[in-house]
Amino acid sequence: MTDAVVTGIGTVTPAGGDVAETWAALLRGRSVIATWPDLLAEGLPVGVAARVADDRLADPARRGRDLAAVAAGEALAQAGLSHPGTAGVFVGTTMGESAVFEQSAETGVFDLAEGGGDAIASDLAARLGLSGPVRTYGTACAAGNYAIGAAAGAVEAGAADVVLAGGVEPFSRLALLGFARMRAVDPGGCRPFGAGRRGMTLGEAAAFLVVEHADHARARGATVLARIGGLGLAADAHHPTAPDPAGVGMAAAMSAGLARAGVEAGEVGWVSAHGTGTPLSDAAEALALHRVFGAQPPPVSSVKGVLGHSLGAATAVEAVVAVCALRDRLLPPNGGVDEVDPALELDVVGEPRPVDDLGWVLSCGYAFGGLDSALLVGSA
Repeated sequence: MTDAVVTGIGTVTPAGGDVAETWAALLRGRSVIATWPDLLAEGLPVGVAARVADDRLADPARRGRDLAAVAAGEALAQAGLSHPGTAGVFVGTTMGESAVFEQSAETGVFDLAEGGGDAIASDLAARLGLSGPVRTYGTACAAGNYAIGAAAGAVEAGAADVVLAGGVEPFSRLALLGFARMRAVDPGGCRPFGAGRRGMTLGEAAAFLVVEHADHARARGATVLARIGGLGLAADAHHPTAPDPAGVGMAAAMSAGLARAGVEAGEVGWVSAHGTGTPLSDAAEALALHRVFGAQPPPVSSVKGVLGHSLGAATAVEAVVAVCALRDRLLPPNGGVDEVDPALELDVVGEPRPVDDLGWVLSCGYAFGGLDSALLVGSA
């Protein structure tokens, strides 16, 4: 088990501009997914999405950087780090500043320094005056977990005392078009583990955690919110987009995370599932859960029925939600779903569920190409 702890969290999601608003929306279980007339007017085949409405995000070409700055600011403020100095910045993202890509189709010019994923991490470090290590992880929908797990490893190894770690994904028309052409978008909105589910809903978000060594947090009198237990990774390499239908890679990532954290399967009180609402992925994830936990896996829910799928930011959002669940001893419901698919044989949380001792949360994120990740987040 690592000595990495969480002392601050921050988010911007389609449900709100901070952690409190997002957590409250998840507990209500009501989806913020909507139809956006501007997307249809632009000729996109799907107008259903989960988007952030925030006046602080004025420049489309800098939307990712601005999302990151808002979420990171909240996390640092909670951690009591107004001048973090030597802290590192680890960012996960899928598309980077996707609007820069999209604008290049008109201008014929693409500036990697402005549009690449590293633009977000570098800008955040420069804005905050941070001199620690700067890393970018482009591992698609698992990217947030990669960044947080790597941050935990960095503070444990002494490469940094504090790392600002998370994920950022501004809304991408390019991604929406791609998913729509793959017929992977549910026009009625994402229904994780739901009967009759048809696909995902594209979203956007930013989420950051202040990850620091337990000794460093203790020395400065910081309040510890949670522990990072360990990151499990696997690759099933089954198909460019479809998961291994037996969930073998997903199960391997979960088992690796448990082993690295020294946590027994029975100590996991909740699985924050990948739960995209696609028929194949949800079914494979259910099989993987049974493979790891047996006939009765822990309670399961996904945030994507409420918030949509924010790609590289998704697992970072879910890590923040895990901290909230541990803090309040409360499991958020699997929103956006009227009827759970009984064939999956899962205990899908239907209403906010109080728990006496949550212990550990397993936060899962699986990406195209078989990039499988599972992060253990534990009670403070």
